[in-house]
Amino acid sequence: MSAPMDLPKTGKRELQKEARRTAIIDAALDAFTQQGFTATKLDDVADRAGIGKGTIYLYFDSKENLFEEVVRQTLFPIRDAAAARLDSFTGSASELLTVHFSDFYVAMGNPKIPPLIAMISGEALRFPAIASFFYEEIISKSQAILRRIISRGVESGEFRPEANELYLQLLTAPVLISTTWNLQFREQAPIEIEKYMQMHIEFVLRAIKV
Repeated sequence: MSAPMDLPKTGKRELQKEARRTAIIDAALDAFTQQGFTATKLDDVADRAGIGKGTIYLYFDSKENLFEEVVRQTLFPIRDAAAARLDSFTGSASELLTVHFSDFYVAMGNPKIPPLIAMISGEALRFPAIASFFYEEIISKSQAILRRIISRGVESGEFRPEANELYLQLLTAPVLISTTWNLQFREQAPIEIEKYMQMHIEFVLRAIKV
């Protein structure tokens, strides 16, 4: 007879399946960022996860599908948190933009994220499907959030009207550059992220405020 606190067998089975799926995704993230998408084989992922290769196919039908889930688990929460904040924030557009970029920098401080971004950048030309998925799910949606923040500032009179016409890459590139810079050149010339972040935010606000 089961102890009172034991989960039903069905519940235990579902938890085990979810734990195995999570282990596969974590192993794939490690493999992709250390070896690159091209070099990583599902055998490598299976070895890291401590399972047979066939088990992966119970959860993911291809390496590409597994990569997409890695991105969902790693980057979607950042994107979704920014969208939720946009809908609930009651301060000024300048304050919202400051918080937006501050949280962007904090997210990029997760040691798992810069190698993933670098890997995607390096593999995008060889795998257009990866580039397309990343653009549609991360870049375009993140740009839409930033565009709404800027539009809010223009409508309130905080930001210059022409701020709506800016290439958003001019605003976001410094964040990505800082993370990849420290990934590659931390030993030679590290960027002090906190100071760099403050300079970046101040620079942006000076450029777009009335």
